[in-house]
Amino acid sequence: MSSSSAGKKTTGDLVRRNRLSTEAGLWGMLIPIGLVCVLAANICALLVPFLSIKFMGDKEYKLIESVRLMWNEGIIVVAILIVGFSIIFPLFKTVSLLLVWFLRMNPRFRNRFILLLEAAGKWSMFDIFVVTLLMVISSEQRFIETTPRYGLFLFIIAIIGNMIMSRLMEMVDQRINFNHRARFGDDDAELEPLTSTGAIGWTMPLLLLIAFGAIVFAIELPFFKINNVPLYSKSYSIHAAISALFENQHYGLAIFLILFTCVTPLLVLLLIGHCWMVRKTHYQIARRLDLIRIVGEWSMLSVFLMALGITVTEGELLVKTQIKDGLWAICIAILCSVVCTRLAYRKLSSMLVMTGDGLKT
Repeated sequence: MSSSSAGKKTTGDLVRRNRLSTEAGLWGMLIPIGLVCVLAANICALLVPFLSIKFMGDKEYKLIESVRLMWNEGIIVVAILIVGFSIIFPLFKTVSLLLVWFLRMNPRFRNRFILLLEAAGKWSMFDIFVVTLLMVISSEQRFIETTPRYGLFLFIIAIIGNMIMSRLMEMVDQRINFNHRARFGDDDAELEPLTSTGAIGWTMPLLLLIAFGAIVFAIELPFFKINNVPLYSKSYSIHAAISALFENQHYGLAIFLILFTCVTPLLVLLLIGHCWMVRKTHYQIARRLDLIRIVGEWSMLSVFLMALGITVTEGELLVKTQIKDGLWAICIAILCSVVCTRLAYRKLSSMLVMTGDGLKT
């Protein structure tokens, strides 16, 4: 094989179909085993108790039973979303990843499909956020108590495991077919986005500061207030929700909320800012863009907003709530973050032009 052909194979331009399972080395065995374990955890999570609600009696619910309960209570949208995001999609994703791992496919099509599944994976957390909000609402209430069961933690393990497996698959696919080191070779020219992207160069730091501040406000401002007898009237923010979970010894859910609604959204902005302000080579920028995208896939403020919006609207049938300023703060924070991320990604990607190759990310 000529050197030019090898270079094309490395950057994913070779049209020859290949199998990841036969070119991945040790990963060829570990990833399918991991996917099978994820699939087993997912199926078990559907069959065992998911949540226990104590209200004029104590009753345990499996995930499928909770869907039926919501449907019978007229909470149709939530029932449909849980079926789509939390039951059908995780199983579809795991089976699809297994097939993609073993089938001979075009590298570019396979990579785009894996990236699509990876990006959509966080929306399977929708049901976890709904349950977390129920736990928060029922905290310090005399008439209702909500307790997570082991099905919930199996489900969290399955979804996070699914996301990790798709990430590992994309990593292996990139090493085999889209290797940044081979693509950019020995190009050691350094780029500085701050001074080489025109007017947007000096605007981006200001946009990042606005987005950072918006996320802080979104964390601190109350997003709704319970206004329902016999429940105590209380206001909740993301910060207050985390505190309530810790106080009720739901440490796993509290850490879950901290990581995915506070840490990762802020970390994305910090990564963009560092890449924007510090001179880097083409290879370093390409790696940083990958890292920004990966961390962004674990940033779930938008998933939390959807769960919150559904709880406020559809949940009115069960618990009366009053919308507070924090809900709009979350919307603004997400909008600012999306603008910064998309704009930075587009500008940084446009800088990655291979001399003599004409190849752009």
